[in-house]
Amino acid sequence: MTAFWALIQRGGYVMYPIGICSLVAMWVFIERFWSFRRASVNAAEFTAGIRNLVQNKRITEAITLCTETPGPVAAVLRTALLSHGLSKEEIEEAIERAARYELPRLEHNLAVIATLARVAPLLGLLGTVTGMIQTFYIIQTQAPFIQPSQLAKGIWESLLTTAFGLVVAIPCHVAYDYLTSKVSAFASDMDRSAADIVQILTDTEINE
Repeated sequence: MTAFWALIQRGGYVMYPIGICSLVAMWVFIERFWSFRRASVNAAEFTAGIRNLVQNKRITEAITLCTETPGPVAAVLRTALLSHGLSKEEIEEAIERAARYELPRLEHNLAVIATLARVAPLLGLLGTVTGMIQTFYIIQTQAPFIQPSQLAKGIWESLLTTAFGLVVAIPCHVAYDYLTSKVSAFASDMDRSAADIVQILTDTEINE
């Protein structure tokens, strides 16, 4: 830990905003990861259970099950069940409204990680530039009596900020791709489950 802190200090002031970026990205990823984990259900199995309840005309019980189950799939199916008795177009419109509400909730703070993935290497580049400016300033003002140790600080700053910027940016890109893939999976589950339930709700035998 002491060695790590020494590297931070050698990297100069730009290392601090890079460090803040890493902490924010970590917090967002952990928050989204646990949120997705809580919202995850076996969509096929859950939809099959709702379908069986609907086929047995136990609509109220199906709505209660959706209400008690977390996640966007259950929320969309609940909306479809509450629209039972309406036309197919009206049910699909209600489902679309529910999906438009659920997707932004899933995507909450993902833009933050995407932004940090772009900003972190730019901060590293800024540190590189400032470190090189410092190095050339020393060369200009102290030539020809320049000690290698005097140049080392600027070179350290240049290399460390670039490295740390990439160390933060690369995991941010990976985390963003992972989280967006989870959002896409939720969206696909919502579409499939909703289409299945709509077909059952609009069946003439079910509506009798």
